[in-house]
Amino acid sequence: MRKRFPMFAMCFLLTATCAHALTPLPPGQVTDEAAVDLLKTAYRDEAVGFGGEWSARHPSPDEENGAPVGAARKVCADSGRDGYGPRLIAVCTAFDDAGHVTPGLVDLWLLLDPRGEQPARVGASKRDIATGSFGTPGEVTFFEIGPARTAFALDSGYANMGWSSGTRTLYFAESDRFDSLLTYGTQLDNGGVCDPAEDKACAKDAISVECALRADTAQVEGGFYALRIDVSGERGGKPATARIPIPYANGTYAPPQTRLADEGCDQGF
Repeated sequence: MRKRFPMFAMCFLLTATCAHALTPLPPGQVTDEAAVDLLKTAYRDEAVGFGGEWSARHPSPDEENGAPVGAARKVCADSGRDGYGPRLIAVCTAFDDAGHVTPGLVDLWLLLDPRGEQPARVGASKRDIATGSFGTPGEVTFFEIGPARTAFALDSGYANMGWSSGTRTLYFAESDRFDSLLTYGTQLDNGGVCDPAEDKACAKDAISVECALRADTAQVEGGFYALRIDVSGERGGKPATARIPIPYANGTYAPPQTRLADEGCDQGF
């Protein structure tokens, strides 16, 4: 005769099992050792490490035949080993003897922390993002776009015929891929072709503005902060100031492109 569990015992066991299954595992740390192992796999056993450059095997962006040239990589942004949860790492690749228009490259990595018996692993990546010039990538930093949400901010600059400009793009990985959320111009200057102190006729065309991105942490929509761009500088010899709101809507940021262009905060000149 088969033994039966009392009804209250079965309910207790089912409740305990379900509760255990629904309890999220505590976040762990992605150690330097785990990060290096994952990156070595991605970069095919290059001498990956923190704190310095290592030689890379990568064709230059301006090599038509794709032949390998002198290149070096380094970890150029790292959210750190001390935090619990996913770890954000950017790896920059620079090329030797590159021309003015040749960019460097940036790879973005989201490394997921170990949970239970599952080891640290790559959650998302985006490779070969072209930024910078002379074969050197632009600066890579972090920008908080929401509570517990951090984006990579990739800067790039360009200069030509007395003009200079800068751009920044925010990349964010929600789950298994990085998406570009926003691109805007960080600065615009034509001081190389128009100096009112030397040429009075150019005074009305002179421009030198900076566009700084800010987050309004008091306004949260879908887990993301509302953003704005604060404009400062001079235009036509007069102070240039403006505040451009950038709301979050339909899964992305929606900057007013015409307004950005009017204020000198679009993507170039």
